[in-house]
Amino acid sequence: MKNLKYVALLGIVLFGFVLRIYKVSSIPPSLTWDEVSIGYNAYSILKTGHDEHGRYFPFDTFAAYGDYKPPIPIYLTVPFVAVFGLNELAVRLPSVLAGTFTILFVYFFVKELFGNEEVSMLTSLLLTISPWHIQLSRAGFEANIALFFVVLGSYLILKKKFLICWTGYVAAIYTFNSARYVVPFLSIIFFVYVRKDLLAYKGKIAKGLLIAFILILPIVPHLLSKEARIRFSEVNIFSDPGLVLTANDRMALDGGLWANIFHNRRIGYMRSYLLHFFDNLEPRFLFTRGDGNPKFSLQDVGEFYLVEVPFFILGFIWLFRNQRRIVWVLVGWIIASIIPAATARETPHALRIENTLPAFLIVISYAISQMTRKRIFTIGIVVLYAANFSFFWHNYMNHYATEFSGEWQYGYKQALVAIRPYRDQYKQIVITESIGRPYMYVLFYEKIDPSTIKDLLSSYFDADGFYHVTRVGKYAFVKEVIGFEKDTLYVLTPREVHPKAQILGEIQLLNGTKYLSIFDI
Repeated sequence: MKNLKYVALLGIVLFGFVLRIYKVSSIPPSLTWDEVSIGYNAYSILKTGHDEHGRYFPFDTFAAYGDYKPPIPIYLTVPFVAVFGLNELAVRLPSVLAGTFTILFVYFFVKELFGNEEVSMLTSLLLTISPWHIQLSRAGFEANIALFFVVLGSYLILKKKFLICWTGYVAAIYTFNSARYVVPFLSIIFFVYVRKDLLAYKGKIAKGLLIAFILILPIVPHLLSKEARIRFSEVNIFSDPGLVLTANDRMALDGGLWANIFHNRRIGYMRSYLLHFFDNLEPRFLFTRGDGNPKFSLQDVGEFYLVEVPFFILGFIWLFRNQRRIVWVLVGWIIASIIPAATARETPHALRIENTLPAFLIVISYAISQMTRKRIFTIGIVVLYAANFSFFWHNYMNHYATEFSGEWQYGYKQALVAIRPYRDQYKQIVITESIGRPYMYVLFYEKIDPSTIKDLLSSYFDADGFYHVTRVGKYAFVKEVIGFEKDTLYVLTPREVHPKAQILGEIQLLNGTKYLSIFDI
């Protein structure tokens, strides 16, 4: 029986791996600018030991576009670039494998939490076929890798491995920015859960905390830096001047004590924060449409399947009735994961709250485990899940790339391939910045030697700290063309094509829309 259990678990994990690796180089249809940045910086580390800006083995952050990427996803990509080369597979494999191992460690975590084989296996199975997790595991998303480390750290606390439990949590902090705020809350929640054992392990806990403190030290200067404050202010609701202006206008219009109370900007910020918090629990987001950004959702399937709605509700009810201590851990986990995400202007956001996913699936799995004691319910649930999954998988494999290739900066790679036969015939090649950051696509797909880019690049940091490259060798990058020149090859949008242009090629989105034109004068 024990062997059968492990065979079933192995089957679930392998199935999860297949769902995440199958056609991963072409679905999603293109690497985003973040993915090519991760890939090229990994390539640069592999070849020179320096990042694209010339820093030697950075352990705090990679400056990249001025967005200061956490280092672990880049270092995890290095061995895959070494083995497979600088390509889509190498960049996406760390997320694929992190997603696969999350399936495995969710099983161990739930087993430790519940001591229940059925709930553990169900949670792993549901994570395997989760539309939310499949989509984020198939692209180089830092959040997905961080989720694995969060689950690992939480599992190690439940196992009372207090000396090494911090490795998972600290790794999450070095993997995704939101994890820096989620991890402290989660660690408190799980230490409260195992509080009866803390005195017996106080020596190991103290040593573990010391190790964690030492490991976190390298990133502290960045967290306190001007750059970090600028990045935070750009995305959070508390730096939105519109809210303050509205409050001032209303107070000026109304006057009096009540106006000063109701229209106080602090009340406005609190209201805005709560609205953003509950946006992430919107039924439409969770069950019918998903994230409004097509990179994170099919748009016609929720982050969870529609069939999971009743289990979602019943799971919380039955857990509050039967497993009060555990349900508070899960509720705390969900709240802790949404708290930092609710400060962002864009909500709901599937990437920033991916840490809620295991907790939600545990609730759903518990409800299913209570209902499958009757065979008729088991058959019905299996049929409904099969229908929901089949609908998602069919649309994802057959229609998603065609419908949303434009959301993935599709076109730059195809344009670079198309101009290779012509590029040596021109003094310069001008590429539009209208669909992304083309300089990184040039570095990535032309595999520019990292040791030479310092001499090839013309670049600058703007007032907000963002990094811009205007030229890489003969490649020039423009927001708009001021004037057209002879002996120049242009890669621009169709509306920017010169009336006397000689068209050499057209790049179309996968749905047939003309996206980029290649021409000279």
